Amino acid sequence: MIWTYCEQWNNLTEAPIEPLTPEQAQARHISGGLYTAVASPAEQSAPALRVEVRLETGYASVIFMDEFGRDILDYTFTLISGSFFLETATSHDYGDSRERGGYVDADRTETYEFTIDGSVQREVEASGGESKESRHGVDVSSNWEPVPAFGDYTSLIRRER
Repeated sequence: MIWTYCEQWNNLTEAPIEPLTPEQAQARHISGGLYTAVASPAEQSAPALRVEVRLETGYASVIFMDEFGRDILDYTFTLISGSFFLETATSHDYGDSRERGGYVDADRTETYEFTIDGSVQREVEASGGESKESRHGVDVSSNWEPVPAFGDYTSLIRRER
């Protein structure tokens, strides 16, 4: 993966907002400020995922993108007792659409919200409506991640959880 940095990513233009040097991004990591790390496989120029980090507020998010620049999977973490906890996982399905980036709405969105006590709420939104369900006693031990050192996002960007 080739990593580049910016303040934030613009889904509509599929481009960084305020590009940052690695040194600037690292300074933000150390101070807790917001930055985004964008990963592109070496063989393609389009980004495959991005990591948004803002340690001062205890926030991190890993967003996986498809070949059309659309968000397809988003893991949102919150800082609890010195570690990140996967609080929300959201997947987006665009059906047969080939529209680019932020110009298209998902046909189906599925969201899981986790709590540290093992409660999970699942919500599915699709053209046919919306459904919700809750479960308790779920093992959420795999939802914990160490706070990554700058540039070392390997554990945080695990897609399979």
